[in-house]
Amino acid sequence: MKIFSYRYSVGVMLPIFLILMLSVPPITHGETGSGTPAAKTADPEAKKIHISSERLISNTADNNAEFIGKVRASQGETLITADSLKIFFSASSDGGTASPSQSLEKLVATGNVEIKFDNRLAVARQAVYITAQRMLILTGPGATVTSGDNTITGETITFYRADGRFTVEGGSNGRVKAVILPEESGLE
Repeated sequence: MKIFSYRYSVGVMLPIFLILMLSVPPITHGETGSGTPAAKTADPEAKKIHISSERLISNTADNNAEFIGKVRASQGETLITADSLKIFFSASSDGGTASPSQSLEKLVATGNVEIKFDNRLAVARQAVYITAQRMLILTGPGATVTSGDNTITGETITFYRADGRFTVEGGSNGRVKAVILPEESGLE
């Protein structure tokens, strides 16, 4: 297994940096177990993205880069595994290199996709993340999101990261299924 090396050109490194957009909201703010705000972290290690795959194909002319074969991408507590991960970014309007924070359009993970984020596990055939809407779309028969003892399954699951809401569609061959463990008595 080959690990991405920093000796690649800026055209290759730019799309790698863009994966930052997929990570959970900034980990510099939050709460500690005691309920007090956590101190801002200055740890650059927490911001680094580690990606490994068997192969990397970067196509700056088409503004994309694809990691292929046993892909593993992680940042902090966010982890993506898939058969491939393709990153699409836009060119700058002046024909030069776009800034990383403005150039990422979407990420597409395909084949045996698992994403661990926000104390959730998402499993699907394909996952598409659209940065402008902060929207994660999981597709494929049996696409599932699990959070603790709660599980939702459908053919298409759309998760809106900005506000935490989601929609689930059963598709032509199935129905939406949910398993919910209520804290109270539930339906009784």
